[in-house]
Amino acid sequence: MQKIQFLFFLGCTLFFTQTNWAQYNNGYGNNGRMSQMNQMGAGPTQSAPKPPSNEETASRVMESLKTEMNLDALQEIAIKNILIQSLNAQGVILKKEGSNESKSEDIKVISENTDRKILELLNPDQRDLYKKIIAGGFKKKKKK
Repeated sequence: MQKIQFLFFLGCTLFFTQTNWAQYNNGYGNNGRMSQMNQMGAGPTQSAPKPPSNEETASRVMESLKTEMNLDALQEIAIKNILIQSLNAQGVILKKEGSNESKSEDIKVISENTDRKILELLNPDQRDLYKKIIAGGFKKKKKK
């Protein structure tokens, strides 16, 4: 009789030990954390790099304008604020739904208004230089 009880006890112990071990290896153990085997493919995914903020873009444009046009501090601040407002408005237009034609027309209007506001802040020599720069387009400088 003791032999049967011993075998029954041994069988139950093995059964429950195996069940607990299987749950532990499937991620139920470690206080709810997954085991290392289950985390192998779950690393952080890399997303596309974020585009520069409007402030960074305006700062880069201002660096080139400041050196080429000899802007004073007041002109620099005012033009930078105008550029940031323009970039924010263009971002809103690009995000809204609608046809690409209407978006491009809206962006063109914003661009013309931005140029007009900037030209109001410049003296005659700077205006001519600004028009030449705009006609040639802003060229990206290579970072070293």
